[in-house]
Amino acid sequence: MGNRISRILKRLFDYPIKRKPICFYRQEDFSSTGEPLPKEEQDTHGPLTEYDKLVQAFYSRLLEQRRQSRENEEKNRQYNLQKVMQRFPGWNELTISNLHSLFLLFDQNLNGMLNFDDFSAVLESLGDESSCEYRKQKFDETDIDMDGWVSYDEYLEMVYKFNKQEGNELVGLAKLCYEIAENIKFVSSLSVGEQLEYGLF
Repeated sequence: MGNRISRILKRLFDYPIKRKPICFYRQEDFSSTGEPLPKEEQDTHGPLTEYDKLVQAFYSRLLEQRRQSRENEEKNRQYNLQKVMQRFPGWNELTISNLHSLFLLFDQNLNGMLNFDDFSAVLESLGDESSCEYRKQKFDETDIDMDGWVSYDEYLEMVYKFNKQEGNELVGLAKLCYEIAENIKFVSSLSVGEQLEYGLF
């Protein structure tokens, strides 16, 4: 019975029915069933009109400007990252990226600032075991204007200098942040099989 119905449907329609394409491709490049048109069918529109040339020139300029904009953004990001890494010797790009992610995660008010509770939550997530009083003291030392908030730069400064440093060696929380970033780097370099071997799932 089922085979008979499918044979009848096949005669009536191109069965199984093919989906139309998802619209991030131009519709004119596809047939009504969603199959890509052969190249020679696509190019039968004739010579370009002045309007078509104008549109092509516009999109070419737009694509070039977007490419340059992306390149400039990447250069600015790298430059800013280099400046941050100079301020905090011993930390690498991964450490700073990880701390930036934590800052965004615990910025509960989405105002680009952390209050004391947010900062304490960051420390808890990092595995810091310092007392609440010590944390409050460090927070108040960093919060110069005493408004109860610290900016991203102040946050990095506070984490880096959370424990008294001796020379250029990372100690305490600053060292912990570096080690966590290195562990993340190690785990992300493992295959799924290796992660299973280490019991990470």
